[in-house]
Amino acid sequence: MESVFELTGDLIDRYLIDLLSFLLKSDHDSYILSIKANKTDNLSTKKISVKKNKIIFIYSEKPEDRFIEFVKNNTDIEEKNLKKAEISSLERKIRLGKALNELGLIDYTMLWKLVYDHQKTLLDEIVGINSGEYNVDERTYESSENIRLDIPIENFILNNIRKINSEDMLNKHFSIGEKIFLIGKDPISNVELEPYEKHILELCFLYKNIDRILEKSELSKSDTLKYLHFFYLIGILSDKKNLEKQNNVSGDGLASISFSSYEEALKHYNVKYTMIYKILSKEIGPIAISILSKSIDDIRDNLPVFLKGAEIGKNGALVEKKVLKKVWYHDYETYSAEFVRGLEELLYAQIFAVKKNLGVYYENQILKWLKGIGN
Repeated sequence: MESVFELTGDLIDRYLIDLLSFLLKSDHDSYILSIKANKTDNLSTKKISVKKNKIIFIYSEKPEDRFIEFVKNNTDIEEKNLKKAEISSLERKIRLGKALNELGLIDYTMLWKLVYDHQKTLLDEIVGINSGEYNVDERTYESSENIRLDIPIENFILNNIRKINSEDMLNKHFSIGEKIFLIGKDPISNVELEPYEKHILELCFLYKNIDRILEKSELSKSDTLKYLHFFYLIGILSDKKNLEKQNNVSGDGLASISFSSYEEALKHYNVKYTMIYKILSKEIGPIAISILSKSIDDIRDNLPVFLKGAEIGKNGALVEKKVLKKVWYHDYETYSAEFVRGLEELLYAQIFAVKKNLGVYYENQILKWLKGIGN
């Protein structure tokens, strides 16, 4: 089956680990993640194949990233012999590794190690990247690759966490004095934790308060927060606010989420609107914008005053400046429920537009993905 969903965005607006956390918690576990870094990063485009929440292979468009270049730089194979293997590989349309083995230049153990090390090198280049574009393309997974990485997404997130030192990231989900809760997911099955990382997880079982965990931790404050953040990303920890979100579910199974500002709520729903637009535009082309705009017009009179002038931009999202201009002087705590209700009404109107134009199958696909985004 072909993909019915694509998610595209700018890595400058969200950390790669946040994107992977969302995908890990969604209903879909097999996809192609493409990362196109800014030119200054000299990273080119890399495509990561994920199956059942495991990274199994990574492809790079950069010539210097070819397997033959890795072999040249990491073995003692003479260049003339390497060239002979390359010619054999091209003429007979076989893998370079197989050609090297048939010429007696490497054995099977070395072949597997070279391919694995090459893949890990390409993957390590992505760790910590925070500039560029990403694209998630869900599709039925097909691969001819036999030598695979099989790295759980949780471990890739952990490697990112270990190498990124950002105060904004560390304080994103937890604050001093806050309580935390274990969700009940098996925390160790797919994660290769170091002893000091297990130490932080054990403290989470003993104490529910961030202050107490920081007090009892043998790690520094920033490192303790770092691993708490990791356990949150992979779905082991939550806070009281997030537990309330999970328990507050509408009849159709879409999560009703609490937000701290108009901007946060709008950005959250704009992700959903953009997804719906991409599905529509892929199937029916440029008229998708007109269809979604009409879905707003049909319910405009029933929308809160803040959203009566809402317009859809080129990417299917609501134009943020136009919406936020209407709410900037209104107290968020007082009007948040009404504002979010309006965003939810817009969402249902767009889902209905998809059902009307594409049918129930596409409606169900959208509902499935929205559950993942909302959790």
